[in-house]
Amino acid sequence: MKALKLFLPALIFISCSSFSDGQINGTPEPFYGATVEDISVRSEAISSNSVSQGDYIIKTAYASIDVSSSKFSTTVSKVEDLVEAFEGNISNTYLSTNYQGLKSYSLTMNIPAIDFEIFLGQIETISEFSNISSNANDVTEYVLDIDSRLKALNNEKIALEKIKNEASSTSDKLQVQTQLRYVNQDIEMLQGQKEYYEKSTSYSTLTLEIREGSGVSLFSWNYYVQRALSWIEAIIGIIVSLSIAIGPLVLIYFVIKRTRNKS
Repeated sequence: MKALKLFLPALIFISCSSFSDGQINGTPEPFYGATVEDISVRSEAISSNSVSQGDYIIKTAYASIDVSSSKFSTTVSKVEDLVEAFEGNISNTYLSTNYQGLKSYSLTMNIPAIDFEIFLGQIETISEFSNISSNANDVTEYVLDIDSRLKALNNEKIALEKIKNEASSTSDKLQVQTQLRYVNQDIEMLQGQKEYYEKSTSYSTLTLEIREGSGVSLFSWNYYVQRALSWIEAIIGIIVSLSIAIGPLVLIYFVIKRTRNKS
């Protein structure tokens, strides 16, 4: 029992050190929800999978295309159909209109990373990019660090479970059980962080802005038609607004005038 009491503080110190390291490193917020039973299975999978530099890369791209007014709606539909064909998803959309009445539609699309370059090429078959920028963030180092800490924590867990089985008194077993609970929480936190990286690297993200009005210039009849429609819409809006505001006053004026004439 003396050996047990000497060994427990050492394990507590090791656990606290590993937990502090997890808080210092700038890793994303973890996902929770793993059960203790799942941890042993996952730890075996971790030890069997070898991760090398460059295996976990988060890819993002930002691009824009300009299309004519007649092709705007068709282009939007083709892009959305292409996302579905690549088994991706659209996580965000935004539609805006400028002072000329020209539309701009922005989509944020998540595409399986393995097909991302092919997807970009297919977008250009619909319409060439006006501009595009991309970024690749290699997070493999973070994953390797997580795997290392998970291995150490799982070894500590095995040692604690062995001590718990050999403990003879209830107080010793409760003390070890408390330490096991902290170790399991650290394992779940690190496993959640790794799952976050796996999810982020399995899909690549493209934010695409489709802008209406390509080819519309001072020498294009489309420009004057669109401007004329905008002016007509503005004039109608002003007339309706004035009618609502002044109409009741005019009606009151004629009613008062007619009343005075009768008297």
